[in-house]
Amino acid sequence: MRIISLISLFCFTIFTSHAQKKTTQVNTQISTLGYELAKQQLQNWLAQHEYHIISQNDNDQQLVVVMQLSEVQFNEWKSWALTLGNLEYQNVETIDNSDEIQQVDLELKFLSSRKAEYEAMMEKTGVQSEGYQALWREKMGIEERIFNLEKRLITLKENTEPFRVHFTLQEEMTSPQEGKVSFVNMPGLEYSFFKLESPNNQFSASSFQGYFLKYLFTKGKSYASIGAYRANDQPTDTALTELFVFNFGQDFYSRHLGRGNKKFGNLYSGYTVGYMIATNDNKKLDIGYLAPSIGLELFKNKYLLWDVKAQYIVPFTYNRDLRGVSINTSLNFVF
Repeated sequence: MRIISLISLFCFTIFTSHAQKKTTQVNTQISTLGYELAKQQLQNWLAQHEYHIISQNDNDQQLVVVMQLSEVQFNEWKSWALTLGNLEYQNVETIDNSDEIQQVDLELKFLSSRKAEYEAMMEKTGVQSEGYQALWREKMGIEERIFNLEKRLITLKENTEPFRVHFTLQEEMTSPQEGKVSFVNMPGLEYSFFKLESPNNQFSASSFQGYFLKYLFTKGKSYASIGAYRANDQPTDTALTELFVFNFGQDFYSRHLGRGNKKFGNLYSGYTVGYMIATNDNKKLDIGYLAPSIGLELFKNKYLLWDVKAQYIVPFTYNRDLRGVSINTSLNFVF
């Protein structure tokens, strides 16, 4: 019975030792409009709780804290941290330190043997020999590497807190800032139904429908499209029947509704500026326009985007006769 107990204790010790070498690494980024207030709340929280803080860096626009937490501390922390602002991203990764410990042990053994070889060579050559100083410098370099590796090994073996948290609190930018633009390559098709607000039968048809090639080129999202509307009817010979359209637009997500990170139902607003050539058999008109819009992304993943939007088209000329509302749906895909 005693043998069984000893075996059980041995197995438990091995399992516990292995489990302690595993760390869950959590990278979290929170943005907030009230940055100074949120930073003060964070600092007060850290002062009140006995967290193992590894590092803390602070500047005018962000505060970064790296902590090692127990499971109880992490469960307490993760629910509170989300109250500071809007979650930008969170990444969770489990890291097993066993392989790194073995590598450090192996390198230490190798360096120790090299150190012993240099010491033996130094004894043979003697202090007065020409090569003694070179051997001494090599030996000192090895000792420095051994010292750094031993510090690293202590950190790996004594890490009994299973959660390593890298937390960033940053000020949310409400105006365009300099930074990297994330480009995408997503061509697609768009269908549009355009209904005039106050149609003039002598000037234009009352409604149009058209098809467009729509090209998304940033995640922002920015796009350009080209296509044509055809009239659903022609009340008179003088009425416009075709609209050839070239435009550029941008859409913006709400900070209160997930910033466009959801797979379904991302609400956005935007604008389009464009140029249209309005024609019939007898005339041709050049017209610029602006169209504010509101839309909904029905489905989105890394490869596909399907959305619908309504926009109010306001021509710069012939405003009374050509302004109106269009309903659009588009499908874009990664090429």
